[in-house]
Amino acid sequence: MLLFDFFRRHPLPDTPAAPRPPRDTPSRAAREDALGQAVGARAEALFSNRRLLCAEAILVAVNEAFGLPLTEGQAVGLAAGLTAGIGDRGCLCGAVAGACLAVGALCSRGEAAAARAAVRREAAAIHEAFTRRHKSACCRVLTKPVKDDKKAHDAQCAGLTGFGAQLAVRAVLRLRPELLDSPDAGVRREGRLCGRLKWLLSFFCR
Repeated sequence: MLLFDFFRRHPLPDTPAAPRPPRDTPSRAAREDALGQAVGARAEALFSNRRLLCAEAILVAVNEAFGLPLTEGQAVGLAAGLTAGIGDRGCLCGAVAGACLAVGALCSRGEAAAARAAVRREAAAIHEAFTRRHKSACCRVLTKPVKDDKKAHDAQCAGLTGFGAQLAVRAVLRLRPELLDSPDAGVRREGRLCGRLKWLLSFFCR
Protein backbone atom coordinates (compact mmCIF):
# COMPACT_ATOMS: atom_id res chain seq x y z
CA MET A 1 0.00 0.00 0.00
CA LEU A 2 2.84 2.36 0.85
CA LEU A 3 4.50 1.55 -2.46
CA PHE A 4 1.27 2.28 -4.35
CA ASP A 5 0.88 5.58 -2.52
CA PHE A 6 4.47 6.55 -3.35
CA PHE A 7 3.99 6.02 -7.10
CA ARG A 8 0.67 7.86 -7.02
CA ARG A 9 2.40 10.92 -5.53
CA HIS A 10 5.54 10.57 -7.67
CA PRO A 11 4.45 9.37 -11.12
CA LEU A 12 7.09 8.15 -13.51
CA PRO A 13 7.98 10.62 -16.26
CA ASP A 14 6.37 10.02 -19.60
CA THR A 15 8.57 7.96 -21.85
CA PRO A 16 8.70 9.44 -25.33
CA ALA A 17 7.38 7.13 -27.97
CA ALA A 18 10.02 5.50 -30.07
CA PRO A 19 10.20 7.17 -33.47
CA ARG A 20 8.57 5.21 -36.22
CA PRO A 21 10.93 3.96 -38.85
CA PRO A 22 10.53 5.88 -42.08
CA ARG A 23 8.44 4.22 -44.72
CA ASP A 24 10.39 2.63 -47.45
CA THR A 25 10.35 4.90 -50.48
CA PRO A 26 10.92 3.48 -53.92
CA SER A 27 14.40 3.95 -55.26
CA ARG A 28 14.96 6.24 -58.19
CA ALA A 29 15.61 3.25 -60.45
CA ALA A 30 12.31 1.69 -59.37
CA ARG A 31 10.44 4.95 -60.05
CA GLU A 32 12.03 5.28 -63.48
CA ASP A 33 11.14 1.69 -64.28
CA ALA A 34 7.56 2.17 -63.11
CA LEU A 35 7.14 5.32 -65.18
CA GLY A 36 8.63 3.63 -68.24
CA GLN A 37 6.27 0.69 -67.93
CA ALA A 38 3.27 2.96 -67.41
CA VAL A 39 4.10 5.08 -70.45
CA GLY A 40 4.70 1.91 -72.46
CA ALA A 41 1.27 0.61 -71.50
CA ARG A 42 -0.26 3.98 -72.40
CA ALA A 43 1.37 3.92 -75.84
CA GLU A 44 0.12 0.37 -76.42
CA ALA A 45 -3.40 1.46 -75.47
CA LEU A 46 -3.25 4.45 -77.81
CA PHE A 47 -2.17 2.13 -80.61
CA SER A 48 -4.81 -0.49 -79.86
CA ASN A 49 -7.79 1.62 -78.75
CA ARG A 50 -7.50 4.82 -80.75
CA ARG A 51 -5.75 3.45 -83.80
CA LEU A 52 -2.83 5.83 -83.56
CA LEU A 53 0.12 4.31 -85.34
CA CYS A 54 3.39 3.36 -83.70
CA ALA A 55 5.39 6.60 -83.80
CA GLU A 56 2.28 8.72 -83.17
CA ALA A 57 1.29 6.71 -80.09
CA ILE A 58 4.80 6.91 -78.62
CA LEU A 59 5.16 10.66 -79.03
CA VAL A 60 1.66 11.30 -77.64
CA ALA A 61 2.25 9.04 -74.61
CA VAL A 62 5.69 10.43 -73.77
CA ASN A 63 4.46 13.99 -74.34
CA GLU A 64 1.58 13.40 -71.90
CA ALA A 65 3.86 11.88 -69.29
CA PHE A 66 6.12 14.91 -69.13
CA GLY A 67 3.65 17.78 -69.06
CA LEU A 68 2.35 18.24 -72.60
CA PRO A 69 4.99 20.50 -74.14
CA LEU A 70 3.20 19.74 -77.42
CA THR A 71 -0.50 19.61 -78.09
CA GLU A 72 -1.80 16.19 -79.03
CA GLY A 73 -2.44 17.40 -82.56
CA GLN A 74 1.13 18.62 -82.89
CA ALA A 75 2.49 15.33 -81.55
CA VAL A 76 0.42 13.25 -83.97
CA GLY A 77 1.31 15.51 -86.90
CA LEU A 78 5.03 15.44 -86.17
CA ALA A 79 5.10 11.65 -85.98
CA ALA A 80 2.66 10.85 -88.77
CA GLY A 81 5.28 10.50 -91.50
CA LEU A 82 7.42 8.14 -89.42
CA THR A 83 4.83 5.39 -89.07
CA ALA A 84 4.87 1.97 -90.70
CA GLY A 85 8.51 2.11 -91.66
CA ILE A 86 8.65 5.78 -92.76
CA GLY A 87 5.53 6.57 -94.73
CA ASP A 88 4.41 2.93 -95.14
CA ARG A 89 7.67 1.98 -96.86
CA GLY A 90 8.67 -0.73 -94.42
CA CYS A 91 12.03 0.81 -93.53
CA LEU A 92 12.92 2.00 -90.01
CA CYS A 93 10.35 0.73 -87.49
CA GLY A 94 8.10 3.56 -86.34
CA ALA A 95 8.60 2.47 -82.72
CA VAL A 96 12.30 3.33 -83.02
CA ALA A 97 11.68 6.51 -84.99
CA GLY A 98 8.95 7.68 -82.61
CA ALA A 99 11.13 7.02 -79.56
CA CYS A 100 14.00 9.04 -81.03
CA LEU A 101 11.61 11.86 -81.95
CA ALA A 102 10.23 11.94 -78.41
CA VAL A 103 13.72 12.26 -76.94
CA GLY A 104 14.50 15.19 -79.23
CA ALA A 105 11.18 16.88 -78.47
CA LEU A 106 11.62 16.61 -74.69
CA CYS A 107 15.35 17.20 -74.42
CA SER A 108 15.83 20.22 -76.63
CA ARG A 109 13.56 22.57 -74.72
CA GLY A 110 14.30 25.35 -72.26
CA GLU A 111 17.39 25.92 -70.16
CA ALA A 112 17.91 22.19 -69.61
CA ALA A 113 18.32 21.51 -73.33
CA ALA A 114 20.61 18.59 -74.02
CA ALA A 115 23.36 18.94 -76.57
CA ARG A 116 22.51 17.54 -79.98
CA ALA A 117 25.39 15.10 -79.61
CA ALA A 118 23.81 13.73 -76.43
CA VAL A 119 20.47 13.28 -78.19
CA ARG A 120 22.24 11.42 -81.00
CA ARG A 121 23.90 9.14 -78.45
CA GLU A 122 20.54 8.36 -76.88
CA ALA A 123 19.04 7.71 -80.33
CA ALA A 124 21.86 5.25 -80.96
CA ALA A 125 21.20 3.60 -77.59
CA ILE A 126 17.50 3.26 -78.45
CA HIS A 127 18.34 1.64 -81.78
CA GLU A 128 20.83 -0.74 -80.17
CA ALA A 129 18.47 -1.78 -77.36
CA PHE A 130 15.62 -2.32 -79.81
CA THR A 131 17.66 -4.42 -82.23
CA ARG A 132 19.23 -6.38 -79.37
CA ARG A 133 15.77 -7.49 -78.25
CA HIS A 134 14.03 -7.85 -81.62
CA LYS A 135 17.01 -8.69 -83.89
CA SER A 136 16.07 -5.96 -86.36
CA ALA A 137 14.81 -2.38 -86.54
CA CYS A 138 13.41 -2.81 -90.06
CA CYS A 139 9.63 -2.70 -90.25
CA ARG A 140 9.54 -5.05 -93.23
CA VAL A 141 11.68 -7.66 -91.47
CA LEU A 142 9.78 -7.40 -88.19
CA THR A 143 6.34 -7.74 -89.76
CA LYS A 144 7.16 -10.44 -92.33
CA PRO A 145 6.16 -13.35 -90.06
CA VAL A 146 2.74 -11.78 -89.34
CA LYS A 147 1.98 -9.89 -92.54
CA ASP A 148 -0.89 -12.24 -93.44
CA ASP A 149 -2.45 -12.27 -89.97
CA LYS A 150 -3.91 -8.87 -89.08
CA LYS A 151 -4.63 -9.76 -85.47
CA ALA A 152 -1.10 -11.01 -84.86
CA HIS A 153 0.31 -8.06 -86.79
CA ASP A 154 -1.58 -5.57 -84.64
CA ALA A 155 -0.59 -7.35 -81.42
CA GLN A 156 3.06 -7.41 -82.41
CA CYS A 157 3.13 -3.74 -83.38
CA ALA A 158 1.35 -2.78 -80.16
CA GLY A 159 4.08 -4.56 -78.20
CA LEU A 160 6.84 -2.89 -80.22
CA THR A 161 5.16 0.46 -79.64
CA GLY A 162 5.08 -0.08 -75.89
CA PHE A 163 8.73 -1.09 -75.82
CA GLY A 164 9.72 1.93 -77.90
CA ALA A 165 7.92 4.21 -75.44
CA GLN A 166 9.78 2.63 -72.52
CA LEU A 167 13.11 3.20 -74.27
CA ALA A 168 12.15 6.82 -74.90
CA VAL A 169 11.31 7.44 -71.23
CA ARG A 170 14.62 5.99 -70.07
CA ALA A 171 16.53 8.09 -72.56
CA VAL A 172 14.69 11.28 -71.58
CA LEU A 173 15.42 10.68 -67.90
CA ARG A 174 19.10 10.07 -68.59
CA LEU A 175 19.34 13.46 -70.28
CA ARG A 176 16.91 15.31 -68.02
CA PRO A 177 16.79 13.44 -64.69
CA GLU A 178 14.97 16.31 -63.00
CA LEU A 179 11.84 15.49 -64.99
CA LEU A 180 11.21 12.44 -62.81
CA ASP A 181 10.50 14.76 -59.87
CA SER A 182 8.44 17.28 -61.80
CA PRO A 183 4.76 17.56 -60.82
CA ASP A 184 3.76 16.77 -64.40
CA ALA A 185 5.50 13.38 -64.49
CA GLY A 186 2.77 10.79 -64.77
CA VAL A 187 0.43 9.03 -67.14
CA ARG A 188 -3.08 9.86 -68.21
CA ARG A 189 -5.64 7.08 -67.96
CA GLU A 190 -8.18 6.62 -70.68
CA GLY A 191 -10.78 3.91 -70.89
CA ARG A 192 -11.11 1.72 -73.95
CA LEU A 193 -14.58 3.10 -74.79
CA CYS A 194 -13.36 6.69 -74.48
CA GLY A 195 -10.45 5.91 -76.77
CA ARG A 196 -12.72 4.35 -79.39
CA LEU A 197 -15.07 7.32 -79.31
CA LYS A 198 -12.20 9.74 -79.83
CA TRP A 199 -10.98 7.65 -82.75
CA LEU A 200 -14.41 7.71 -84.39
CA LEU A 201 -14.83 11.44 -83.78
CA SER A 202 -11.46 12.12 -85.38
CA PHE A 203 -12.94 11.21 -88.77
CA PHE A 204 -15.51 14.02 -88.46
CA CYS A 205 -13.28 16.68 -86.89
CA ARG A 206 -10.45 16.90 -89.38
